[in-house]
Amino acid sequence: MTAPATTRLQQRRSRSTADRVAMDLAFLIETGVYKPGDRLREVELAERFRVSRAPVREALQVLATRSLVHIEPMKGATVARLSDQEARESVEISAVLFGLAARKAAAARDNDDIAGLWRQVERLEAMAGEGVEAAAFFRQTLRAGLVVVDAAKGSRLRALIVDVRMGAADNFGPFGFTTSELRHTAARRWREMVEAIVRGDGDAADRLAQQTHVDSLTAALKVTS
Repeated sequence: MTAPATTRLQQRRSRSTADRVAMDLAFLIETGVYKPGDRLREVELAERFRVSRAPVREALQVLATRSLVHIEPMKGATVARLSDQEARESVEISAVLFGLAARKAAAARDNDDIAGLWRQVERLEAMAGEGVEAAAFFRQTLRAGLVVVDAAKGSRLRALIVDVRMGAADNFGPFGFTTSELRHTAARRWREMVEAIVRGDGDAADRLAQQTHVDSLTAALKVTS
């Protein structure tokens, strides 16, 4: 028997809320608000996102299917941990996806998005000198990266990038920016990428976007190996 129209509408709304919670929670994990191994309590998350526990529970199940969250019977959910190999693969895959985002941003060339990109680059340049924590600079690259992804006008692409990078930040992230020289190199690469986006050069934007990942991963591996 087909479900009544009102029931189907309620189900769609529930899925929409759960999807939003899943995306917002994924971003909080990626930016280090929740770290690998942290307990994810339904009541606390419901209060944070101002929803009932039902969509939170559904969102956790969604993230569990993507291996972003680990759910253990009778114990609840925790943020999944990545091995170093998994984290490295995540960064490598993310580099390709981020290159695609930069290419699409170069094709779109929305003036408001470009203005936002310049603001992000200027913040990176301001943070490249001495006295800046590597973790703070890394978090700024994440914020700048999301502006690039949003400029690409692809919600699915954004979700894929957030998903694939999940947990990798905890393994490598800040280690790629431990010196002023590394931060200056990163800021310069970001400026070159935005310049390519502005002039609509998708090939260069793609290449430079991928290089931002390669540079930071290479530097991080030297520190952590």
